[in-house]
Amino acid sequence: MINLATRKRRGASVVIPLTALSLLAVPFTGNAFGQGGGGTAKPPQGAVAPFVTPTLPDPVTSVSPTLIHGFDDTGFIESATVDATNANCPNTTDPHRFGGTLTLNHGPIVVPCNLVIQMPAGTFTWADFVQGGPSLALGGGYPSFEMRAIGNIVGTRRIAGLLYAAQQSLNTSTGTVTGIDFATGNLLVETGDSAKPAIVQINDPNGRFGRAQSPDARFSVDDANPTIHAGTGYPMCVPRTDPAVADDPLCPQRNRPNLIPVAVNAATVPPVAGGCRNFSVAGIAPPKSGELTPPAIGQTYCTQFVMKTVAARAASDPDPRQQAPFEVGDAITFSGTLIHGATDYISAHTIEANVGIYTMPGTQPSYLAIGQFGVGTADPNAISINGLAAETKDRIFLESETSDVKTAVDIYLMDINPQTGEVRNRWATPFAMTGEQNGPNLPGTTTPIGGGITTQNTGPQPQRARLRATKAPVGLLSQPTRTIRVAVRSLCTPQAPVNDALGNPVLTTLDTCLNKNDATNQVANGLAAGQYLAPTFEFIFPENVKPGDGLVPFDFWHLPFIVKGEGATTSSAVTPGVGPLEPAPW
Repeated sequence: MINLATRKRRGASVVIPLTALSLLAVPFTGNAFGQGGGGTAKPPQGAVAPFVTPTLPDPVTSVSPTLIHGFDDTGFIESATVDATNANCPNTTDPHRFGGTLTLNHGPIVVPCNLVIQMPAGTFTWADFVQGGPSLALGGGYPSFEMRAIGNIVGTRRIAGLLYAAQQSLNTSTGTVTGIDFATGNLLVETGDSAKPAIVQINDPNGRFGRAQSPDARFSVDDANPTIHAGTGYPMCVPRTDPAVADDPLCPQRNRPNLIPVAVNAATVPPVAGGCRNFSVAGIAPPKSGELTPPAIGQTYCTQFVMKTVAARAASDPDPRQQAPFEVGDAITFSGTLIHGATDYISAHTIEANVGIYTMPGTQPSYLAIGQFGVGTADPNAISINGLAAETKDRIFLESETSDVKTAVDIYLMDINPQTGEVRNRWATPFAMTGEQNGPNLPGTTTPIGGGITTQNTGPQPQRARLRATKAPVGLLSQPTRTIRVAVRSLCTPQAPVNDALGNPVLTTLDTCLNKNDATNQVANGLAAGQYLAPTFEFIFPENVKPGDGLVPFDFWHLPFIVKGEGATTSSAVTPGVGPLEPAPW
């Protein structure tokens, strides 16, 4: 399995190095939070990219470009095979990287060697995906499984470039927790029939968010990131023991305070109901969304509260270094795999609780989670390689949840050195992208470095950092990466990207900072504080301008992880790099 912890050590890109002062290419607006009006950060009008990544060149194709057309197929997996002879991939010898074939809607699709398939919360090579558990074909180990295959029709062959698998990608449910079985780690969720609650069990092979258990590790949580979280991104858990008998130190009951009254000075501090510490009591000027809502009548546990810092907390206070337990009465939204047996249950890879747990601004640990996001392939050509007019996309959208209501959030594209597998974090949210002005200052100056997203402070939702760039500054998004990183500004200071004479990414002090936090600043049972990594589930490819023209191809040749591979010369059990796709989807 190639999980996201491994994924964050790979990448490939070519970046033109510029000095840090080039970050000032667009004048600052002078206001504290820039252009994030309506809770959305976006590029200022006329913004110019302070640093530019060149687009990868168009490829030499195996057939006439007029015979290459894009396809985007979604359907049940009818069959999935691995080519054990590897006849189509003479440059690949590792059987974990072998390709094969996929059949959807009766149509055969070539799966290239080195193709990485994205699961809902995990990442696998094709061979490990097919061979890593019960059959996924119709009538196999499960009733059915869904696959989305994106690729090009090259002559007469359909060749995949990206694959996404799930039992059912849109299968999501919402309900209220009515009970917790601490012996099994199951959450019981209301269905309208009190005698037949839905059973939700976290698919967690390593026990990151509760008991270590999994019916099929291919469809597990991403245990390098809080895929089990509150609405603010704060990691949540199911206690491994009944709190009435013994507290779970990795899922402590004190992290969900109950409504014991708290003494406040009503003359200077607005009163707070029970023990739910709000922004004002915490000494935080409330964001635009206002003060936290007091607990509802009859509510037992706080669903909105601010934790103290590690230094300021008493032993009985909530601890931001640990996860927070689910409680009866929590509303949750969950996604996963239906496991059919004596008792059916949902094996969940993702759970979000409608709970607002906040950390003190500008301090660590803080937490983030990523919701929807997508990025265009940044094809600069209005005419595709097959000679047809194409509408190209150079844009990005992203929504992130953060437990810090004040500190700027930054987005990084994770460029991978194809020889070493090292990751360089390319800053994607300078001022030209977000229109926001935030500190700290540029080294040796009194000028704020700018950029970042602070819409959680200025928008209608106190946890949401949102970016919408329908037309990004030219060159900022070229060579989009498979994986992105979102991090709070208090964790590491962004800087302009640098590359060597061969065009490979060069690691900077920013990468040293982020990698240090990956490896050593782990809290909450092994999670890295202040950041979240996620694979890109939506690449926005060129589209036809004129209906009736032949279909334009998808420009996979502008994605460096497909063209150059992801650490092709890396060969260890910990970081099994993969090379370029062969055959390539062109």
